[in-house]
Amino acid sequence: MNIKALKIKNIDVYSMTFSGVLYLGLGVVFLTQKETVTLAVKSMLNILAILFTITAIFQIIGFTPIKKKRLNSISRLFGFVTNLIMASTLYFKPTFVLSIFPISFGIYAFFSGIIRLLIYMQYRKNKVERRFFIVVVAIILILFGMIIIVHPLASILSIYSIIGVFFIIYGISFIIDALLDGLSIEMKNSFKRRIRINLPVFMVAFIPHKILMKINKALETEEINEENLIILKEDTDFDLEVLIHVGDKGISAFGHVDIWFEGKVMTYGSYDEDTYKLAGLISDGVLMEIFNKEKYIEFSQKHMGKTLFGFGLKLNEGQKKRVRDKIEDIHKNLYEWYPKSKTDEELGIIPEIPCKDYASMVYEKLKGKFYKFIKGPFKTYFALNTNCVLLADTIVGQTGIDLVKIQGLISPGAYFEFFNREFLRKNSFVISRTIYHKDDKLEKE
Repeated sequence: MNIKALKIKNIDVYSMTFSGVLYLGLGVVFLTQKETVTLAVKSMLNILAILFTITAIFQIIGFTPIKKKRLNSISRLFGFVTNLIMASTLYFKPTFVLSIFPISFGIYAFFSGIIRLLIYMQYRKNKVERRFFIVVVAIILILFGMIIIVHPLASILSIYSIIGVFFIIYGISFIIDALLDGLSIEMKNSFKRRIRINLPVFMVAFIPHKILMKINKALETEEINEENLIILKEDTDFDLEVLIHVGDKGISAFGHVDIWFEGKVMTYGSYDEDTYKLAGLISDGVLMEIFNKEKYIEFSQKHMGKTLFGFGLKLNEGQKKRVRDKIEDIHKNLYEWYPKSKTDEELGIIPEIPCKDYASMVYEKLKGKFYKFIKGPFKTYFALNTNCVLLADTIVGQTGIDLVKIQGLISPGAYFEFFNREFLRKNSFVISRTIYHKDDKLEKE
């Protein structure tokens, strides 16, 4: 299957080192050559103004590079005016255009602070320890964002410094990966937690959805079979699998994360609809366990319309023990909860209309077990922090990885980006990538 984004291209030491040095150099430029960066941006705006002017001229004379496409008079006039306005704005109001970036940065910082403030309120309600630092960071981000929004141009140099520091840290993480790649898997696995710097949410949130669109397009134009969707780096079984869900549209395009380990799928989410707040953004946190992975995947495909990306991890005995211990610790903080369909079954009630909430459907179809948390951060589900990814990372992190949540949220897209990158490395414990894709063509074969 010729899907460029899915082809296995091994990332070697040299490519990782080159990427690290490139990001490192870019960070140094942002830190030390701020005036040069500003001048480059202004020059780019002038070039864009010229391009928009040329496009406006082509529009008014009816020229289009797209073959066999004729533009009517209204379309030509609209295109001419639109491109002329863009060119004029870029040329005569460059200060206004330059202020858009810092204002956007300020809005991002402001809402990041608001999110942390909500996290603090949730942690305070659930009596989670060490929450003071969260409210301090929240206040700093809110004030910082407001200052940038009010004084955008005066804040550009400070923003360059922040970007520079981020690129330097990101580049160093690539270089460290390159150094570790030369070690044996056994030696690398001796590191209990490996620190990772993940990209901002807006850059990676919809990566799984974009790849799903590529798969769907390939399915329409190419002859494929199930083997095209499974790639194994080693001829051995994996011990733990990270399952990343993604749908075609709506909230499912953002994704969801489960893990499979030693015969059961574990997933965390807002599965008690009676406790929904803000349309399910906040609710009681529910941990669900299903003991048949194949049926669960089939349910997710048929009933929820999802495609799942599975990354298989090969673990040593020490890693497996740490994972088991973490799952056991989590279970000590749980009590069993019953969805509506389970309660009706125990009371002998046969409803005229079957329960349509997700938890009830999972119980009816898969006989899943459900738990709520007695205390702690996961007692309350919050889509922007204590979500499915954070619970999965709490368990998977015991294998020796960790994603540093510098912006307060790990999205399923960030998790996909990390595990896909690890899979493409020759010497990593991510040994397989499976695309569980429901397609009529495959079912007919």
